Amino acid sequence: MISFLLFVGTILVLVGVHEGGHFLAAKVSGVYVEEFAIGFGPKLFSLRKGETRYSIRAIPFGGYVRMAGEDAREASPDIPTDRLLYSKPPLVRIVISLAGPAMNLLTTFLVAVFALWGFGIPVLQVADTIPGKPAAAVLQPGDRILEIDGHPVHDIDAVSRLIQAASGAPVDFLIERDGKQEHVEITPAFDEKEGRYLVGAYFLPVAYTNEIKSLDPSSRFYLAGLRPGDKIVAIDGVEVRTGVGIVNRLSELLPRDSITLTVVRDGERLKFKFNIDGMTLDQLFVGVKLGDFGTEMLRPGFASGIVLGAGQFADDLRMMGDLFRGMLTGRISPTKSLAGPIGIARLLGEGMHQGGSVFLWIFSYLSLSLGILNLIPFPALDGSRAAFALYELVTKRPIPPEREGMIHFIGFLILLGLMLLVTYQDILRLFR
Repeated sequence: MISFLLFVGTILVLVGVHEGGHFLAAKVSGVYVEEFAIGFGPKLFSLRKGETRYSIRAIPFGGYVRMAGEDAREASPDIPTDRLLYSKPPLVRIVISLAGPAMNLLTTFLVAVFALWGFGIPVLQVADTIPGKPAAAVLQPGDRILEIDGHPVHDIDAVSRLIQAASGAPVDFLIERDGKQEHVEITPAFDEKEGRYLVGAYFLPVAYTNEIKSLDPSSRFYLAGLRPGDKIVAIDGVEVRTGVGIVNRLSELLPRDSITLTVVRDGERLKFKFNIDGMTLDQLFVGVKLGDFGTEMLRPGFASGIVLGAGQFADDLRMMGDLFRGMLTGRISPTKSLAGPIGIARLLGEGMHQGGSVFLWIFSYLSLSLGILNLIPFPALDGSRAAFALYELVTKRPIPPEREGMIHFIGFLILLGLMLLVTYQDILRLFR
């Protein structure tokens, strides 16, 4: 029930923001707005204020701003011609069409910034060091990285940027270890393969240990005899001491049919050799949770929060771009990557369970997804409406509203079918 309420609330807000962008742009442009609706189907609530009716409808999977003269609808003769949508210049119609996605993109950025100001950002930790590299003699797993050469660091990009700026000169790290702050000095080494200076350490917001915190009874580790509290200290004879070490070692070995784990249980070293049937790393770790060194949140200042929010916004854009490229090239399966209402509700519920910052990140990513999706020039989406107006702007030949309306209607039916297909996939996942 909580997941459902979160889903409905999130959709209402995101749709309200999106349609609010169209609404404001239409109002500013002098277009007569007949109705501002959130949802489809029967009206649950309706209020008329001025010339516009504001309504909430029963099916909360979208919304619309009905403007006079839009598509094939005939406008009331009482409405002045200059207030009809298609009496406006193409450039104005483009702005109205793109205002909705623009509001979603702005919301993504603002939510990211407010989440950083409100909840903070995890202090970077040393997840592990690489044997033989400069950091191995100085840093320890679990160390908190506070400053580099006097500059506060909030993300991995800042660490890399400051190390490169030193150009091989010794770098001063202000770290926190066992609750005490201290300065350590590391001289980066130039890596020919990477083409940059490296200190030889993994910096992550959460540093995982080699101790098994929890195991699902159906997991491959549990079935092989491992139990919560066991510390994995070697994999096929190679010593490991952190979660990163475990992942790196398994990545070197997989895929294969069997592995041997050496664990410490109650001070005794035990070996477990078991078949993994060529499983991938993700499959092998289903139901397995490692311990961590804990997290410490740091709230950035006003300016830092804006900069970090912009960086997160850019990262989300890159992530979405990678997703689209992967689906277009066939590297990523659309049915496994896209989620319908049920999948989104589950995702929001899990996010809230993990904390407010995670929930807000999911919320902002959904807002970004809605904005980017509507920029696609597919019939019934905002991108196609902008494309039709752009065609008129370039060719000086308007497309009849009736014809454009029919194209959008067909596109809407196709999108509805796709949504039903994705929802069906969501239902199937519930029983897997």
